[in-house]
Amino acid sequence: MKEFGEILGKREFHKQQVRERILQESLILFTDNGLEKTTVSDIVENCDIARGTFYNYFPDMNTLFDALINELNQKIVESIQHTRKTTSNLYDYLHGTFKSYFDLISSKQMIQFHIVNQAHIRKSSYQSDLLKVIVKNLNRDLKSDLNIKAFNQKHEFLLLSYMLVGSPPELFLATHTTDINLSSEQLATFLAKLFHKVLME
Repeated sequence: MKEFGEILGKREFHKQQVRERILQESLILFTDNGLEKTTVSDIVENCDIARGTFYNYFPDMNTLFDALINELNQKIVESIQHTRKTTSNLYDYLHGTFKSYFDLISSKQMIQFHIVNQAHIRKSSYQSDLLKVIVKNLNRDLKSDLNIKAFNQKHEFLLLSYMLVGSPPELFLATHTTDINLSSEQLATFLAKLFHKVLME
């Protein structure tokens, strides 16, 4: 007879697999059709699961979309934390953070996903608890660890943090919805130079 813990472990593993499958298939559908034109029926058909199974994991489509953005933001948090540990000056910190972000979202699928779902991504991102963590960490770094002298008011560091978070996605969309063809390195270098100059004057 199998131990209860072993059975429970397999059940949890299966549940995690189903959740990951829903997320993977929804990303494909959202990329192809956008959130507004994707239905629960589309997702359960692609995942080959019962409709009720979908609702065991997500109460609605917006919650599913938020979960996708949350996963993306988690990767960004991890990237920023790694960059902070491996850089010793402001420019390298900015460049490394921006480059990691652009590399993360520069696959053909992610470019299309961002173009098709711009408004939903903005809304979901700014409501995300993880984005608040990113802003909080940037705020802390700017105020204490990175020796910024150009600004000294508490609200200025908060606004700067939001600008550092908000500028890359907008620049990314602007360049990918026009005929401007720039690499992640070029975009990261531009933003790093811009913010380094602003922060260090």
